[in-house]
Amino acid sequence: MVRAFLAIDLPQELKKKLSNLGKIDIPKDIKIKWVEEENFHITLKFFGNIKETLLEKLFKETQKSAQEHNSFQLSLNEVGFFPQKKTPRVVWIGINTHDNTLFELHRALKKIFKKFKLGEEKDFHPHITLFRVKTIGDLKSFNSYLEQISEKAKAIKGFTFKVNELIFFESILSSKGPVYRPLYKVKLKNE
Repeated sequence: MVRAFLAIDLPQELKKKLSNLGKIDIPKDIKIKWVEEENFHITLKFFGNIKETLLEKLFKETQKSAQEHNSFQLSLNEVGFFPQKKTPRVVWIGINTHDNTLFELHRALKKIFKKFKLGEEKDFHPHITLFRVKTIGDLKSFNSYLEQISEKAKAIKGFTFKVNELIFFESILSSKGPVYRPLYKVKLKNE
């Protein structure tokens, strides 16, 4: 068994910019966990613990499907959160698509996941997780912190990058946080 997910990795330059957003002092009564710089990504599907043989089949099916989709451009949008502002669990930065390719690709992937009975998909909301919220002591100081992050993020809004491949990652849990190890790379069709 392997703990795995399928994702779009990000350029190193972008990972550095996202990491810099976390260089604002965190109020003392708030406990959050920023994603490590090397781990920023866009999740397409989290599989959880899955057999290696099934993962290999998924890779082969995904590879076939990817050849029908051109590489594409994405850009950063604004900061948001799940599920709501009063009780945020995850703070993220949104993604803008320049065409419909990402959503078409995701619909094709959903068919593959369904074929292998890998659970129903929620609505796809492309984003990059910045940090997870553990506890909020004072909502007012948290909102102030969130406003500072949002303000700082305006400087990178519109940052555009090209997606040429998808990656199946293994997520290895450790006391220092997860370590993501690429298992399979799936190339998209180049125009």
